[in-house]
Amino acid sequence: MSVITVSTPFNIDLEFRIAAFHKRLLAWFIDILLVYLYIFLMNRFVVRPLAFFQDMAEAPRILFLFIPAYCYHLVFEVFMNGQSPGKLALGIKVMDLTGREASLSQYLLRWSFRLFDMLLTFGAAAVLSAALSKKSQRLGDMLAGTVVIDRRAGTGIHETIYLEVTDVTAYTPVFQEVMNLSDRDINGIRNLLDTRGTSHDTEIYMATVAHRIKEVLNIQSDLTPRELLEQLLKDYNYLTSR
Repeated sequence: MSVITVSTPFNIDLEFRIAAFHKRLLAWFIDILLVYLYIFLMNRFVVRPLAFFQDMAEAPRILFLFIPAYCYHLVFEVFMNGQSPGKLALGIKVMDLTGREASLSQYLLRWSFRLFDMLLTFGAAAVLSAALSKKSQRLGDMLAGTVVIDRRAGTGIHETIYLEVTDVTAYTPVFQEVMNLSDRDINGIRNLLDTRGTSHDTEIYMATVAHRIKEVLNIQSDLTPRELLEQLLKDYNYLTSR
């Protein structure tokens, strides 16, 4: 399974696994089945009753069948953070190549090329481009700067950022500003704290990261770099679990 590596603003590398081809194919079949089910139900219970006159027959089909079916992937991926129902079922999602959530313009661009990738070429262009691309991208992904990743591969984000708060009822977070950091940044901090050994280079890097975080969050603290990072993890875990 291919892997892509991205860096956080603190220059900490994180890995994401590319979704396997069979998972993308199964997700596509699930979505196709759902689209055909929608078309069947809407045609039987909405379109036919509305088409009283021959001249009005095409309008309901376009409005209730063709437009929703064609916009299916775009709507779900935009409002479900890169996942259609099929992708959700298989645990895969669309992501920006930098590791962030894809933007609306990226969803629009990859969706606009679906007509060529999936329909006009009967899926041949999508299969060929995914097979030849190092990151298993179809043409729409290449142009939009997106990739489909496997969310179930590897350790979950909460397993990597977790730092136990012993007494939640009596705990008071010190740095509310920690919520301005992304999960990727918190994950990077956790990985840094988990680094085995206390070499001089590690301590210097930890001090650099702590200083950068203070600047980004605009916070002041007399804690040592390690103590500060541990406190941030505790605060983050408490605030996200409320």
